[in-house]
Amino acid sequence: MLAQASKQVCLGTISRFHPSFSEAPLAPIQLHGESLSNIDRILEGALDIHVHFSPDPKVERRAGAVEIALQARDMGMQGIVLKSHEYPTHPVAATTSELVPEINILGGIALDYEVGGLNSYAVEATAEMGGRVVWMPTFSAKADRETKGLEGGISLLDKSGALVPEIHPILETIKSHDMVLATGHISTAESMALVAEARNMGIQRVVVTHATTMSFWTGMTVEDMKELARMGAYIEHCLHVVMPTTHRLDPKDLAKTISAIGPERCILSTDFGQDFHPMPAEGMRMGIGTMLRSGMEEVEVGMLVKDNPSRLMGT
Repeated sequence: MLAQASKQVCLGTISRFHPSFSEAPLAPIQLHGESLSNIDRILEGALDIHVHFSPDPKVERRAGAVEIALQARDMGMQGIVLKSHEYPTHPVAATTSELVPEINILGGIALDYEVGGLNSYAVEATAEMGGRVVWMPTFSAKADRETKGLEGGISLLDKSGALVPEIHPILETIKSHDMVLATGHISTAESMALVAEARNMGIQRVVVTHATTMSFWTGMTVEDMKELARMGAYIEHCLHVVMPTTHRLDPKDLAKTISAIGPERCILSTDFGQDFHPMPAEGMRMGIGTMLRSGMEEVEVGMLVKDNPSRLMGT
């Protein structure tokens, strides 16, 4: 009753100053070509290829896989790819899929110390179970550790600049099982060598992991990204990079980078799951709206969050 009365008072006050005003439903507010319904329409069918979840031995996570998947389902997304720096995620994805069968929930393996590094046996096991993604070393990568002022780490290159022998059986497994090769947190030089070898071997599904984040960590340039895209890789850009608690990249600069590479070769994901960030599905919705307000067209954003991730993952 109070709410209805307040509404009538407000409408009456407005009507005195604006006689043409009526109680007819208001049209959605249009800003920079987007509206609430447009954002939700683009979100419908989106696939986030970079989602973290609990439990995690090193980072406080926002939620477990089931809760994240339920929100993604309820917001109309096509699916999510679960990632961990410490353990294979396909078993979690498979179990979560039984509980939330309406969306695609995929997993894989990151080749960090916790799984034995460049461990072809672990990759083979993941492949045989149906895992979809193989990330090169992330927190265990030499390049990642150097960025943090730490020694050691896994390098994909030997002293001569050639790929180390351990890489080749891993790439063979990725090819034979039609898996996705992701670059992880390796250096630009390693990424160039790896993507070139993947192309030579005929590996069809390759993605450069959060390339714009790597520009802050390892100095990857837009020209590097364009070259990797010319080799056939998709270039992933994570919304994590624009957040105030991370690198604060201006979303308009992100939009310019994507346009320079070509939206048809780029993917927008979240890299969310941290306790201080939105839930991944809500974060994806926020990212869609942000990119629209940063000057991108609806068809371009749809490519970034739906078409290209689906082609990469084969969903």
